[in-house]
Amino acid sequence: SVMKVTILGCGPSQGVPVIGNHWGDCNPENSKNRRTRPSILIECSETSILVDTSPDIRSQLLDNKINHIDAVIYTHIHYDHIGGIGELRTLSFLAKRRIDVYGTAATLGTLESNWGYLFTSEASDDAKLYKPVAEAHLFNYDTPFDIQGVEILPFEMDHGICDTAGFRVGEFAYCTDVARLNENAFKKLQGIDTWIVDCLRQEPHPTHSHLERTLDWIGRVKPRRAVLTHMNFQTDYEKIKKLCPTEVQPAFDGMILELH
Repeated sequence: SVMKVTILGCGPSQGVPVIGNHWGDCNPENSKNRRTRPSILIECSETSILVDTSPDIRSQLLDNKINHIDAVIYTHIHYDHIGGIGELRTLSFLAKRRIDVYGTAATLGTLESNWGYLFTSEASDDAKLYKPVAEAHLFNYDTPFDIQGVEILPFEMDHGICDTAGFRVGEFAYCTDVARLNENAFKKLQGIDTWIVDCLRQEPHPTHSHLERTLDWIGRVKPRRAVLTHMNFQTDYEKIKKLCPTEVQPAFDGMILELH
């Protein structure tokens, strides 16, 4: 079956431009430099799986004409990946059921304590104004789980200040927010066709990968194509593209990747 991956946002935690209309090294004339916070949509047969609910998720779903989500899988609980979680209310209304939400114990613990109203209802809410809209599901690293017939394999990555989940779905893998990949992650990535991978900028950074390191990883994993994400205001689309080998390209918001 065909898998379609839409890159809803490929920007850093502050987006590009940063508030104050700060474009840094990015050419404001190039629309591909306007980046919202990181989320992707994976569509497989009839199933639509969102990875993270970025703070920009409402405009991302509108811009890409996406009306239906079956499930959300979370990488970790940093603001730029969970800030749009309140939109699960609308998504649940559209789906006419609770949205399945998948995360590690640490991730679900934070989501359920901070946004309890999405997961459980107060007994006193007789009018049922805030019916629960999300159903929490725990995953463990290295243990595959199934979303409506789509198998997801999560693995642990080092984000410098916390762990974060990478995901493999068939021949596709998504590795955002990673500073270092361990041997287990490389094993999980063997044989993939398409890889979306963290590349914040050219200079090293404590919590993200940078161009030289990411290109080394890509040389080791050898996917047919790799796409760079989580790029900040120091990363101009055309400049970074020129530094990439032909099988590697920078992402842009709204980019669609198809796997056959």
